[in-house]
Amino acid sequence: MRRSLFTGWSGRALAPCAVLTAAAGIALAVQGQAAYADRISPVWAPLVGALLALMCVAATRRRRLWCIAATVFLLPPTMAGVFHALRVLGAIPLPVDWLALVGSVGAALTLWAAWALCDPLRSGNGRPLQTPRWVALAGLCAALAYPVLKTLWLVGLDWLTPHGVSHRVDAAYAVPVALALLGGAATVVALRWWDAPAPTWAHPAAATGGLMLVGLGACGVNATLTTATAEGPALGAVVYGSWLLWGLATLAVAARLSPARGAPVASRAAPLAR
Repeated sequence: MRRSLFTGWSGRALAPCAVLTAAAGIALAVQGQAAYADRISPVWAPLVGALLALMCVAATRRRRLWCIAATVFLLPPTMAGVFHALRVLGAIPLPVDWLALVGSVGAALTLWAAWALCDPLRSGNGRPLQTPRWVALAGLCAALAYPVLKTLWLVGLDWLTPHGVSHRVDAAYAVPVALALLGGAATVVALRWWDAPAPTWAHPAAATGGLMLVGLGACGVNATLTTATAEGPALGAVVYGSWLLWGLATLAVAARLSPARGAPVASRAAPLAR
């Protein structure tokens, strides 16, 4: 039976990573965090996510469900790490919340270890899920929502236009459009392996991309709901909501991909490696 390169590592590392994240989460709950981190991730998210991740270690059944629950709370602080890193590197010339940064690093390590161990996108017997093809097509539509909206702004449409936006082809236009086209192309490539064996890297690559999109979408929705803007919440709902749907569809695609369609994939929800 095929084993993952990270199975043993994740089994040993999940508990200490979760304990580190829980300790940082307790400190954050007592001290609080900077306003910029608050807009991305609730202050209590690392602690709750770490405690749920510890259940992945302690539980003998339904470990995948505990992993999914932990993911919901670990993703926002993980994505907040991007903004911490930008401040550390000076790309955002503002002070860094170092305690929140530790919480984000711990959350990212805990999330990786939990997914490497549990692989929640597989069925209980380790087989790939039979995701319908229309889910991938829905993901393509969601991927195009933001580029289409920005293109409409480019040609002069004022619907949901942010204050001060420039109607020209620049980096703010090209980057999201390029990412959406790359993501859409990756989905089309994944359809090539819908009913056929996929390369071994296809499943983890799609799962990683899906998690990042879900995290960005969830953080964006949180920022939209907690921060008042001149455009109101409608723009955030369209933009970040489309990313969230795109990410969920990408995770569903990842669940379908397998190097062996007819045989079960080695389950990593087995007892922890010793």
